[in-house]
Amino acid sequence: MPISKGRSLLLKTGSGGSAVTVAAMRSTKFVVNGETVDATSKDSAGMRVLLADGGVSRLTVSANGLLSGHVQATDFLNRALARSLDPYRIEFDNGDVIEGSFQLASFEAMGDYNGEQTYALTLESSGTLTVTAA
Repeated sequence: MPISKGRSLLLKTGSGGSAVTVAAMRSTKFVVNGETVDATSKDSAGMRVLLADGGVSRLTVSANGLLSGHVQATDFLNRALARSLDPYRIEFDNGDVIEGSFQLASFEAMGDYNGEQTYALTLESSGTLTVTAA
């Protein structure tokens, strides 16, 4: 199995064929988190027991890159302030896709005196995610 290129992990706004790649990203990361439910009792012989299929799962996406124009920055700022749920899509180089509703939980813009303007954002999933294998 060949090693995947980091630049091939794409974050897109929208869904399906109309999704648009977030411009000028330098890095993208996602984490699947699952909350556990402790079902340990005196009958557990001193070992922790977890409730199967209990708790809450979520997908967190982090990305950062170069601010590439006023429109993208304004769009992210408005989404963060509105706390809206919007469709996003993560595409892998092998064609696999994760799609669903996400809230832009944080958006940061920064710039050094003698450097480029950059951004960082965090998305939190809401509801069911669709995972499609290539």
